[in-house]
Amino acid sequence: MSADSRIGGVPENLRINLNGREIRITLEKRGPSDGALWLLLPALSTVSTRAEWHDFADAMAESCQLVSFDWPGFGDSERPVITYNAESLRSVLKSVLAHLQQSDQRRINVVAAGHSAPLALGLAEECSQEWAQLVLVAPTFRGPLPTMTGRPGTEFGWVRKLVELPLLGPILYRLNTSRAILKLMLRRHVWVDRGLLTKQRVREQQLISRQPGARFASVAFVTGGLDSAPDALWWLSQTQQLHCPMHVVLAMEAPPRSRQEMLTLADKADHITKIDGRLGLHEEFGSLLARRVAAG
Repeated sequence: MSADSRIGGVPENLRINLNGREIRITLEKRGPSDGALWLLLPALSTVSTRAEWHDFADAMAESCQLVSFDWPGFGDSERPVITYNAESLRSVLKSVLAHLQQSDQRRINVVAAGHSAPLALGLAEECSQEWAQLVLVAPTFRGPLPTMTGRPGTEFGWVRKLVELPLLGPILYRLNTSRAILKLMLRRHVWVDRGLLTKQRVREQQLISRQPGARFASVAFVTGGLDSAPDALWWLSQTQQLHCPMHVVLAMEAPPRSRQEMLTLADKADHITKIDGRLGLHEEFGSLLARRVAAG
């Protein structure tokens, strides 16, 4: 299966092992092979796709090699019916890192947006010796329901089971990925500029969310099934395991609870950048983010 370019580069299929089965993920490279190597991790969300990094890649591709991929269950990657959790997605990231390092000795600049941040931090002790830096952009460690309610994701397993049901599940999922619901979510949590919320743009987001099999990974994210830990203590402790500098990019217009979590993590950062965006700032302000990150 071939995939379209999403960040202006050349897509390829990578076969990895996930939960004991071989699956396909789509990975894309752009920029000179002798430039600094940047791995861009999409934010986990109902509308997650590596295309979020397009403008960032545009700004960096002349002198750097950019690599991004779609997480299993999202974007152009395979969407198997499995139990999605943080441990399984960390194993995917580990496989991608190993793939990049097979024939390449360059240290990797790892840039993780949103809920992919704790997945990268989860590999701090094991993998960060090979990283030039870890950049966490609007990092979050709890899914939407745990964040809104203050309750752990383990309490929302019943929601996941409902959405995973053969007949009722697709109906419930379609209701929660209506254009009205998606537009509300994008306006409140993702983008600052309401001019981005055109009918075409919202429709594109809906098409992403309604790919066959997309509901399984999406509901895991929303209910906290992809959370690495129930509180901030875990990811604060993970920062102590890093063998590279950590740069935290704060989304100053993020919802209050999410912004407070970012500020807590920023206390452990070697470098802090503030951008007046929300949880999708890496997409909305990709060029600005590239300039700030490149400046160090």
